[in-house]
Amino acid sequence: MAITDAVRTSDSLDAPAGKGTAEGGSAGFRPVPVWFFAFEGVIGASYDIIKSAPHAWVFVVAAAAVNIVLARTVMRGRLKMAKAMLKSKRTRKIAVGLIALRAGMHLAMHAIGMQAMSAPAHVAVAAAMCAATVALLAFDQRVVLRALSAA
Repeated sequence: MAITDAVRTSDSLDAPAGKGTAEGGSAGFRPVPVWFFAFEGVIGASYDIIKSAPHAWVFVVAAAAVNIVLARTVMRGRLKMAKAMLKSKRTRKIAVGLIALRAGMHLAMHAIGMQAMSAPAHVAVAAAMCAATVALLAFDQRVVLRALSAA
């Protein structure tokens, strides 16, 4: 099962009116699409993106602006799910874990004498951090949806 197939919206045609599906939750929570987490991944990888090129900060600022615009317009109805995820202790642990992973990775690379000094090295670290962020947020959303549907 792909990550994108893991969650379904609660407004499917099979579900009776007023009832959510098993993964959509009975409280009317609509899952955030996994592609939206890529914006969070870019923000998480912004340090290495900025270090990879002198003008890469423009890309990070543009991604943050697009994230805000999408969150306030297209994704407006799914903010309830995002707020439920932010209240989760697991989401906070993921955020702290990603920060620790970044610091630990740079410290370990420094300890063995392989610092990420070149642009390709920073791009590789940024891609790894972005992928880790997207995967962990998609997993967390799945867990929160299951917990909400069980409640």
